[in-house]
Amino acid sequence: MALLETAGLAKRFGSKRVFQEVNLKFEAGEIVAVLGVNGAGKTTLLGCLSGILGWSAGEVRLAGRRLDRKDLEQRKQYALMPDRGLWFPWTDPIRNAASFSQLWRGADAGPPLDLEEWLDRLGLMEVAFDPIDGMSRGQAYKSSLLGLHAADPELWLLDEPFAAGMDARGMEAFRAMARAASGRGRCVVYTTQFPELAARFADRVVVIGRGRVVLNDTTVGLEAAEVERRLSRALELEGAGA
Repeated sequence: MALLETAGLAKRFGSKRVFQEVNLKFEAGEIVAVLGVNGAGKTTLLGCLSGILGWSAGEVRLAGRRLDRKDLEQRKQYALMPDRGLWFPWTDPIRNAASFSQLWRGADAGPPLDLEEWLDRLGLMEVAFDPIDGMSRGQAYKSSLLGLHAADPELWLLDEPFAAGMDARGMEAFRAMARAASGRGRCVVYTTQFPELAARFADRVVVIGRGRVVLNDTTVGLEAAEVERRLSRALELEGAGA
């Protein structure tokens, strides 16, 4: 059984159709990149997958159950990270991580044992006790990633993590963090506009375009150049029909 599944998913904003008949499965332990040009519906799809946005038709199932935002226990199984990050106001990276840990894993849960390691790998050691609200965009996003790591839900949903203002150190740390999460059986789904990046950092790639899924393909066993070629072709087809 897939960790997350959509069946006939459709979304409209008034008379505007964003996508329709989206049928996707997301498995535990895989990293999935969702691509599309601006306005293709990538962020909207993540909103529907997290239940923050309702859908116009079809359904989303998490671990075999219909997704219900009112189900607090179900909500602990996933987390959505917007492109500008998410943190508790006026907390520092350590307190924010502790808050995420308690909210997702329970009041008695302590911060992860490797918190110091990830503070260092993300380049946050020198600002570990500074308010996130006063940080640069990249630092705030790194702090948000630390919180997501502390929460450690079964499903990680991230909108444009590679366009969130992080420096090279932060992006490399995110790759390592996501791979470690998938190694623990977590499913990591992120959006991006860059085929060259997705070709080298995903187990599966999905392209949204012209209101539908135009590509849903594995990268396992394929050279990055071949994956990039397929992605570029799908994105060109999308652009031609926009």
